[in-house]
Amino acid sequence: MKRPLLIRMAPDRLRLPVWSRLYSKLDPKWLPLYQSAALRFAPQVSMELVPGDLLSNIVAFTGIHELKLTRRLLTAGRQGGTLVDIGANLGYFTLLWASCNPQNKVLAFEASPRNIDLLRRNVARNGFDGQVQVIPCAAGLEAGKSQFYLGPAEQRGWGGLALDKGELCVEIDVVRVDEVITSTDPIAFMKVDTEGADLWALKGCDRLLKAGLVREIAFEVCRPRCEALGISPAAAPEYLRSVGYTTEAQGDPAQWLVEWIARPA
Repeated sequence: MKRPLLIRMAPDRLRLPVWSRLYSKLDPKWLPLYQSAALRFAPQVSMELVPGDLLSNIVAFTGIHELKLTRRLLTAGRQGGTLVDIGANLGYFTLLWASCNPQNKVLAFEASPRNIDLLRRNVARNGFDGQVQVIPCAAGLEAGKSQFYLGPAEQRGWGGLALDKGELCVEIDVVRVDEVITSTDPIAFMKVDTEGADLWALKGCDRLLKAGLVREIAFEVCRPRCEALGISPAAAPEYLRSVGYTTEAQGDPAQWLVEWIARPA
Protein backbone atom coordinates (compact mmCIF):
# COMPACT_ATOMS: atom_id res chain seq x y z
CA MET A 1 0.00 0.00 0.00
CA LYS A 2 1.30 3.45 -0.92
CA ARG A 3 1.48 6.31 1.54
CA PRO A 4 -0.87 9.27 1.02
CA LEU A 5 0.08 11.28 -2.06
CA LEU A 6 0.47 14.52 -0.10
CA ILE A 7 3.07 12.91 2.14
CA ARG A 8 4.92 11.31 -0.78
CA MET A 9 5.10 14.68 -2.54
CA ALA A 10 6.19 16.64 0.55
CA PRO A 11 9.85 17.47 1.20
CA ASP A 12 11.35 15.31 3.93
CA ARG A 13 11.27 18.14 6.50
CA LEU A 14 7.52 18.64 5.90
CA ARG A 15 6.40 15.01 6.01
CA LEU A 16 5.91 15.05 9.78
CA PRO A 17 3.87 18.29 9.81
CA VAL A 18 1.67 16.98 6.98
CA TRP A 19 1.07 13.74 8.88
CA SER A 20 0.34 15.62 12.11
CA ARG A 21 -2.16 17.93 10.46
CA LEU A 22 -3.97 15.49 8.18
CA TYR A 23 -3.36 11.88 9.15
CA SER A 24 -2.59 11.65 12.88
CA LYS A 25 -6.08 10.32 13.64
CA LEU A 26 -5.92 6.60 12.95
CA ASP A 27 -8.17 5.57 10.06
CA PRO A 28 -8.65 1.81 9.49
CA LYS A 29 -8.14 2.23 5.75
CA TRP A 30 -4.45 2.96 6.38
CA LEU A 31 -3.79 -0.12 8.54
CA PRO A 32 -1.96 -1.98 5.71
CA LEU A 33 0.80 0.66 5.97
CA TYR A 34 1.74 -0.81 9.34
CA GLN A 35 2.26 -4.30 7.94
CA SER A 36 5.18 -3.36 5.73
CA ALA A 37 6.35 0.24 6.03
CA ALA A 38 9.26 1.09 3.74
CA LEU A 39 11.89 3.42 5.17
CA ARG A 40 12.31 6.72 3.34
CA PHE A 41 16.12 6.52 3.22
CA ALA A 42 16.29 2.75 2.71
CA PRO A 43 13.28 1.89 0.51
CA GLN A 44 14.35 -1.75 0.28
CA VAL A 45 13.91 -2.04 4.06
CA SER A 46 10.47 -2.44 5.62
CA MET A 47 9.13 -2.56 9.16
CA GLU A 48 6.23 -4.23 10.86
CA LEU A 49 4.69 -1.58 13.11
CA VAL A 50 2.00 -1.16 15.76
CA PRO A 51 -1.10 0.91 14.92
CA GLY A 52 -1.65 3.61 17.53
CA ASP A 53 1.95 3.67 18.74
CA LEU A 54 3.32 7.18 18.12
CA LEU A 55 6.64 6.15 16.58
CA SER A 56 4.89 3.51 14.47
CA ASN A 57 2.31 6.02 13.26
CA ILE A 58 5.01 8.42 12.13
CA VAL A 59 7.17 5.81 10.40
CA ALA A 60 4.18 4.14 8.74
CA PHE A 61 3.08 7.40 7.12
CA THR A 62 6.39 9.25 6.61
CA GLY A 63 9.08 6.56 6.55
CA ILE A 64 11.19 8.81 8.79
CA HIS A 65 11.84 9.06 12.52
CA GLU A 66 13.86 12.02 13.86
CA LEU A 67 15.08 13.45 10.55
CA LYS A 68 18.23 15.20 11.83
CA LEU A 69 19.43 12.15 13.72
CA THR A 70 18.56 9.94 10.75
CA ARG A 71 20.76 12.02 8.46
CA ARG A 72 23.63 12.03 10.96
CA LEU A 73 23.43 8.28 11.43
CA LEU A 74 23.28 7.64 7.68
CA THR A 75 26.43 9.72 7.12
CA ALA A 76 28.30 7.63 9.68
CA GLY A 77 26.75 4.36 8.52
CA ARG A 78 27.87 4.84 4.94
CA GLN A 79 31.45 5.10 6.18
CA GLY A 80 30.97 1.72 7.85
CA GLY A 81 31.49 0.16 11.25
CA THR A 82 29.52 -0.80 14.34
CA LEU A 83 26.43 0.87 15.79
CA VAL A 84 25.52 0.43 19.44
CA ASP A 85 21.79 1.12 19.55
CA ILE A 86 20.73 1.51 23.19
CA GLY A 87 16.95 1.63 23.27
CA ALA A 88 16.46 0.08 19.83
CA ASN A 89 12.65 0.02 20.17
CA LEU A 90 11.22 -1.61 17.01
CA GLY A 91 14.48 -1.23 15.09
CA TYR A 92 14.28 1.90 12.94
CA PHE A 93 17.87 3.07 13.48
CA THR A 94 19.22 -0.49 13.67
CA LEU A 95 17.72 -1.31 10.26
CA LEU A 96 18.97 1.92 8.69
CA TRP A 97 22.51 1.25 9.86
CA ALA A 98 22.52 -2.35 8.64
CA SER A 99 21.17 -1.21 5.26
CA CYS A 100 24.02 1.26 4.70
CA ASN A 101 26.74 -1.35 4.23
CA PRO A 102 26.59 -5.17 4.25
CA GLN A 103 29.68 -5.15 6.50
CA ASN A 104 28.04 -2.94 9.14
CA LYS A 105 27.26 -4.49 12.52
CA VAL A 106 24.73 -3.52 15.19
CA LEU A 107 24.42 -4.31 18.88
CA ALA A 108 20.76 -3.52 19.56
CA PHE A 109 19.87 -3.24 23.26
CA GLU A 110 16.14 -3.24 23.99
CA ALA A 111 14.72 -3.45 27.50
CA SER A 112 10.96 -3.56 26.90
CA PRO A 113 9.55 -7.11 26.78
CA ARG A 114 6.77 -5.75 24.55
CA ASN A 115 9.25 -4.84 21.82
CA ILE A 116 11.74 -7.71 21.67
CA ASP A 117 9.84 -10.11 19.39
CA LEU A 118 8.85 -7.38 16.96
CA LEU A 119 12.40 -6.01 16.88
CA ARG A 120 13.70 -9.47 16.05
CA ARG A 121 11.05 -9.94 13.35
CA ASN A 122 12.01 -6.63 11.75
CA VAL A 123 15.65 -7.67 11.70
CA ALA A 124 14.83 -11.09 10.24
CA ARG A 125 12.35 -9.90 7.59
CA ASN A 126 15.09 -7.73 6.08
CA GLY A 127 17.76 -10.43 6.16
CA PHE A 128 19.94 -8.67 8.74
CA ASP A 129 20.30 -11.56 11.18
CA GLY A 130 24.01 -11.83 10.37
CA GLN A 131 24.62 -8.14 10.99
CA VAL A 132 22.46 -7.44 14.03
CA GLN A 133 22.72 -8.88 17.52
CA VAL A 134 19.61 -8.18 19.59
CA ILE A 135 20.34 -7.96 23.32
CA PRO A 136 17.05 -8.19 25.29
CA CYS A 137 18.30 -6.22 28.28
CA ALA A 138 18.52 -2.67 29.55
CA ALA A 139 21.93 -1.02 29.30
CA GLY A 140 22.69 0.40 32.72
CA LEU A 141 25.17 1.29 35.38
CA GLU A 142 25.44 -2.14 36.99
CA ALA A 143 24.62 -5.64 35.79
CA GLY A 144 21.68 -7.20 37.59
CA LYS A 145 17.93 -6.71 37.75
CA SER A 146 15.74 -3.60 37.66
CA GLN A 147 12.13 -2.58 37.61
CA PHE A 148 10.93 -1.41 34.20
CA TYR A 149 7.82 0.70 33.62
CA LEU A 150 6.09 -0.59 30.49
CA GLY A 151 4.01 2.51 29.82
CA PRO A 152 0.56 2.60 28.17
CA ALA A 153 -0.32 -0.56 26.27
CA GLU A 154 -0.59 1.25 22.91
CA GLN A 155 2.80 2.96 23.21
CA ARG A 156 6.01 1.03 22.58
CA GLY A 157 8.52 3.80 23.28
CA TRP A 158 7.33 5.30 26.56
CA GLY A 159 8.70 2.64 28.90
CA GLY A 160 11.80 3.04 31.01
CA LEU A 161 13.70 2.03 34.12
CA ALA A 162 11.89 2.63 37.40
CA LEU A 163 13.18 2.99 40.95
CA ASP A 164 10.37 1.03 42.58
CA LYS A 165 7.90 -1.66 41.65
CA GLY A 166 4.57 -0.16 40.67
CA GLU A 167 1.65 -0.49 38.31
CA LEU A 168 2.71 -1.61 34.81
CA CYS A 169 6.20 -2.49 36.09
CA VAL A 170 8.08 -5.72 35.39
CA GLU A 171 11.50 -6.98 36.39
CA ILE A 172 14.10 -7.01 33.62
CA ASP A 173 17.79 -7.79 33.17
CA VAL A 174 20.36 -5.00 33.13
CA VAL A 175 23.86 -5.23 31.62
CA ARG A 176 26.85 -2.93 31.38
CA VAL A 177 27.69 -2.25 27.75
CA ASP A 178 31.43 -2.35 28.42
CA GLU A 179 31.03 -5.89 29.77
CA VAL A 180 29.09 -6.98 26.68
CA ILE A 181 31.58 -5.37 24.29
CA THR A 182 34.98 -6.82 25.12
CA SER A 183 36.91 -5.89 21.97
CA THR A 184 38.98 -2.73 21.57
CA ASP A 185 37.68 -2.07 18.04
CA PRO A 186 36.28 1.43 17.52
CA ILE A 187 32.52 1.94 17.65
CA ALA A 188 31.42 4.20 14.82
CA PHE A 189 28.19 5.43 16.41
CA MET A 190 26.26 5.03 19.65
CA LYS A 191 22.60 6.03 19.92
CA VAL A 192 21.15 6.21 23.42
CA ASP A 193 17.43 6.68 24.06
CA THR A 194 16.35 5.22 27.40
CA GLU A 195 13.62 7.60 28.56
CA GLY A 196 15.59 9.38 31.26
CA ALA A 197 18.26 6.81 32.13
CA ASP A 198 20.80 7.79 29.45
CA LEU A 199 23.32 8.74 32.15
CA TRP A 200 23.27 5.21 33.58
CA ALA A 201 23.63 3.64 30.13
CA LEU A 202 26.57 5.91 29.34
CA LYS A 203 28.28 5.19 32.65
CA GLY A 204 27.98 1.52 31.79
CA CYS A 205 30.21 2.33 28.80
CA ASP A 206 32.87 3.90 31.03
CA ARG A 207 35.80 1.78 29.83
CA LEU A 208 34.92 2.29 26.17
CA LEU A 209 34.47 6.02 26.60
CA LYS A 210 37.65 6.62 28.58
CA ALA A 211 39.56 4.83 25.82
CA GLY A 212 37.91 7.08 23.22
CA LEU A 213 36.58 4.07 21.34
CA VAL A 214 33.17 5.60 20.53
CA ARG A 215 33.49 8.08 17.66
CA GLU A 216 30.08 9.72 17.96
CA ILE A 217 27.23 9.56 20.48
CA ALA A 218 23.66 10.76 20.13
CA PHE A 219 21.74 10.83 23.41
CA GLU A 220 18.75 12.55 25.01
CA VAL A 221 18.01 14.45 28.16
CA CYS A 222 14.33 14.09 29.11
CA ARG A 223 13.89 16.33 32.15
CA PRO A 224 10.70 14.78 33.61
CA ARG A 225 12.02 11.23 33.31
CA CYS A 226 15.45 12.20 34.65
CA GLU A 227 13.89 13.85 37.67
CA ALA A 228 11.70 10.80 38.34
CA LEU A 229 14.89 8.72 38.53
CA GLY A 230 16.74 11.27 40.69
CA ILE A 231 19.11 12.19 37.85
CA SER A 232 20.14 15.78 37.22
CA PRO A 233 19.37 16.88 33.62
CA ALA A 234 22.94 18.21 33.44
CA ALA A 235 24.53 14.94 34.58
CA ALA A 236 24.93 13.10 31.25
CA PRO A 237 26.68 15.95 29.39
CA GLU A 238 28.86 16.60 32.45
CA TYR A 239 29.83 12.94 32.69
CA LEU A 240 30.78 12.77 29.01
CA ARG A 241 32.94 15.86 29.33
CA SER A 242 34.65 14.28 32.34
CA VAL A 243 35.72 11.27 30.25
CA GLY A 244 37.09 13.32 27.37
CA TYR A 245 34.16 14.10 25.10
CA THR A 246 32.81 17.37 23.79
CA THR A 247 29.03 17.77 23.99
CA GLU A 248 26.68 19.89 21.93
CA ALA A 249 22.98 20.39 22.60
CA GLN A 250 20.80 20.21 19.49
CA GLY A 251 18.39 22.74 20.93
CA ASP A 252 17.72 24.78 24.04
CA PRO A 253 19.08 22.78 27.04
CA ALA A 254 16.29 24.26 29.18
CA GLN A 255 13.60 22.45 27.19
CA TRP A 256 11.96 19.33 28.62
CA LEU A 257 13.49 17.12 25.90
CA VAL A 258 16.83 17.88 24.28
CA GLU A 259 18.95 15.90 21.85
CA TRP A 260 22.72 15.96 22.36
CA ILE A 261 25.74 14.97 20.27
CA ALA A 262 29.09 14.00 21.79
CA ARG A 263 32.48 13.25 20.22
CA PRO A 264 35.98 12.60 21.57
CA ALA A 265 37.69 15.91 22.34
